[in-house]
Amino acid sequence: MTISSRKLRILLACLALDLNRPLSSNSLTDRLWDDHPPRTAPGTLHGYLSKLRTVLREANELDAASGWPPVEIVSHSGTYALRAETDQVDWQVYHHLSVRARTLAEAGDDLRALAVLDRAAAVWRGEPLAGLPGLWVQQARSRLLDRRSATALTRFEVELRLGRFADLVPDLTALAEQQPGNEQIAAHLMTALYGCGRVSDALAVYRRIQRLVYRDLGTRTGERLNRLQEGILRGDNAADLVGRPAVRPVATVPSAAPGRRAPTLPPAPELVGREVELELITAAARGEWPTRTDNRTAALPVVALSGLPGSGKTALALAAAHRLSPEFPDGTFLLRLDAHSSAQPDPGPETAATVLLRQFGVPAAEIPFELDELLARCRELLSHRRALVVLDDAAGPGQVGPLLPTAPSCFVLVTSRHRMAELPTVSSVPLDVLTPDAAATMFTRLIGPDRAADPHDLATVTDLCSRHPLALHLAASRFRSHPAWSLAHLADRLSRNGRLGELRDGGGSLERAFSMSYQALRADQQVALRRLSLHPGGSFGAYLAAALISCTTDAAERLVEDLLAVHLVDELTPERFDCHDLVREFAQDVSARSDPPSERSAATDRLVSAAVRALDLADRTALPHRFRLPLPDRLKNAADDRLPHVPQWSQPGAARTWLSVETPGLLVLERRLRITGENDRAAWFAHLLAPHLEADGFWHEALHMHLAARDHWRSNGEARQEQHSLLALASIQLRFSRRAEAEASAERALQLARTTNDPEGRAEALGRFCELHWERGDYARALDLLQEVLALRRSIGNEWQLARALNNLGLLNARTGNLESAREFLSEALDVFVRLGDEKSRLQALNNLGGLLVEIGDTGAARKAFAQVAHYREEPGNRLDRAIAQLNLAQCASLPEESDEASALLQSAIRVFRALGSTKNELDAVEVLAALHRRAGRSALAAALQERAHTLAAQIDSPPGQEARTGSAA
Repeated sequence: MTISSRKLRILLACLALDLNRPLSSNSLTDRLWDDHPPRTAPGTLHGYLSKLRTVLREANELDAASGWPPVEIVSHSGTYALRAETDQVDWQVYHHLSVRARTLAEAGDDLRALAVLDRAAAVWRGEPLAGLPGLWVQQARSRLLDRRSATALTRFEVELRLGRFADLVPDLTALAEQQPGNEQIAAHLMTALYGCGRVSDALAVYRRIQRLVYRDLGTRTGERLNRLQEGILRGDNAADLVGRPAVRPVATVPSAAPGRRAPTLPPAPELVGREVELELITAAARGEWPTRTDNRTAALPVVALSGLPGSGKTALALAAAHRLSPEFPDGTFLLRLDAHSSAQPDPGPETAATVLLRQFGVPAAEIPFELDELLARCRELLSHRRALVVLDDAAGPGQVGPLLPTAPSCFVLVTSRHRMAELPTVSSVPLDVLTPDAAATMFTRLIGPDRAADPHDLATVTDLCSRHPLALHLAASRFRSHPAWSLAHLADRLSRNGRLGELRDGGGSLERAFSMSYQALRADQQVALRRLSLHPGGSFGAYLAAALISCTTDAAERLVEDLLAVHLVDELTPERFDCHDLVREFAQDVSARSDPPSERSAATDRLVSAAVRALDLADRTALPHRFRLPLPDRLKNAADDRLPHVPQWSQPGAARTWLSVETPGLLVLERRLRITGENDRAAWFAHLLAPHLEADGFWHEALHMHLAARDHWRSNGEARQEQHSLLALASIQLRFSRRAEAEASAERALQLARTTNDPEGRAEALGRFCELHWERGDYARALDLLQEVLALRRSIGNEWQLARALNNLGLLNARTGNLESAREFLSEALDVFVRLGDEKSRLQALNNLGGLLVEIGDTGAARKAFAQVAHYREEPGNRLDRAIAQLNLAQCASLPEESDEASALLQSAIRVFRALGSTKNELDAVEVLAALHRRAGRSALAAALQERAHTLAAQIDSPPGQEARTGSAA
């Protein structure tokens, strides 16, 4: 019976491929409409299901005489399933025949395997799901074709073992042309050609794939191909070069329940730097982790060791297995799943279940043919045997999950590059890079203590290896093979020649390990990894990831999570990601070979454009009243319509949080722009980041950025832009107490403001002069300048800027002894900041008012004000304000009763001031702490602190001993 509707045919395919398995409405909807269902999708889906039920009912009536049970759609609790026998769906028949053939082939029963393969070939007819459109269909078709390719490889293996070399050459040649990078196909073709006596042709195949693998992946061919080539060159017998099954045929009589089996483990490796993880695994095997219990027979967790390729997962698993082996009377087993070998094995659970049953001693004839029975038998075995099973190099949850019972008496240890987070019964132990000490210990053991005598060079080499275990082993192997090299020479080679090229030996390379993980990714995941590697450094979120990848933010989130699951991306903090530097280097190399320069350039352009647009909006949201330049249209309006939507922030605090977490990465991006000569966009980064860098303590970075921006705008004759860069530069120079430089910057900014008739620019420049004279102690001149600023602010009419001037005027009046005037100005400023909802400025004004209350003599009110600021939650941009409040609160302490609390507050403030480079504030805090210790009779400590104060005072040309009470200029 023909079904003409494409949607009905896709719906039938969805149900048939998951035969007898319930699928939710949401799952079916996503498959039918590729994750973009119309609003009417639920009703439309029910209509399709009704029509399909009618079609199946008519088909059942026509087929009533066949004796087969009816094929029907059953529903339960919002799910739908196609109920039918396995033999009624072609794909299910083919799939089970191919699995059965593989089982027979691995048991060495080649003739029976070939007969089953012939039956499977008769079932396959044409392209699967032919004529059906859509993303899900495309993915499903790809999976079915992958199964067919795997089945074809099984046939080739069997026929090669039967010596049918000449018959296989045409098919293998055609397949090698379709998949030129498949090393398993190349190995089969080489073997077939050699078996026919065509030695030169076989070696030509090897040379061709060797060039291809190096060109596309930057790595070398696998060990199997290399051994095969060596065998051909030696003239080995062709039959000896054919791979043989690991498990030989056994008697088909029923077996008794397996007793204790001999361990299948290789020798235990020497373990360095994984002691904590080894103890966790040991505790888990004894039922003590993750939930402690005194019941030794309680269900044991399944533990998954996950991490980067070469992070030492297998070594740790083997060390744990050897340690725990005596505790498991039914044996210790190692099952190598080889998910990332060049042989491209079947990633499904069937083969793993079959081999596991064979290791437990189940004869091949007793291994179930039906998939459900096979998996059930495997789970039953794991539920009732006290054995330790290591599943090494698993492909992912889909391969391991179906094997695991909910309450195993076995202890199962899985190693995988996948995090296995989808499996609720699995406890995860992720492996990070080694600690510096562990890396140094490992490298020293590998090369010998005599050649590792220089600790500095040793640390340099291990850092260049990123303290990655495989990288350390490969570097050590290279070093051992060159006795004339020193560690300094090795470090120079690693720095100069590219680490991935140097980290290799005769048996493998780091590139090859990474390329296996890369090849296992879907095409869109590969693109995402290559694009993300172009990020210049620092962590990134979903928004900037979307810009690089050229997709929506939601799609970028899913792709990043896919890469996170296989350890190609790290999550440093919630929703902040980064690539391991070795992974980034690998992906950059692949991108350089795979992507046109124009495509790479477009990706980085999207990154910069998206960053500028988001930065502009975040700046306007966080500081809506600040003096700024309008973003030019060339930067505001994106030329690329593939940019993601800019995040929206409803509150200034949310925008400040985004700025805080993105700033480190944006600084790296700005520096990259300067290095590559894109000075215009770099200067705009400096302008948009200016107040946030100052507030968050990025003063050194801001100094370089503003100097470069000033030079750029000046060389281009952009007076207004130069003025803004000079104002930002003067603020930072004042932070470092570089008063002469700040004066020159402010003077030039004032000249430009007058030239361009910019009253707000004049007010800002005069404000910098006010701060300068304030720092010098010339309060009278500072007060005169501030009165001029206040008049300008009133004429401009910007209430927030006026409140800033009032705040500063209050501080200066306090300095000059006009306490009542100071109180009026500070109270007025505080009221404005409260009315405008500016929490950051409110805290600054409250801090300043507290200082004034101390001068007036109202210490209790002052302490309340300081405590509000000092104990306010730490937010982006308020570190300095909190530290100043801590300093002021310490000075209000009741001594000697509160001397310990005051000392703790001062030490905390000093750490912040020192980290920010705020020398003047650090000087104030050190002097107060010295006085505190002097009063407590700790004269030696007080003297040391006073010496520190003299050093700080000399740095900023300021006499020590001035009044330490400090406030926050706005």
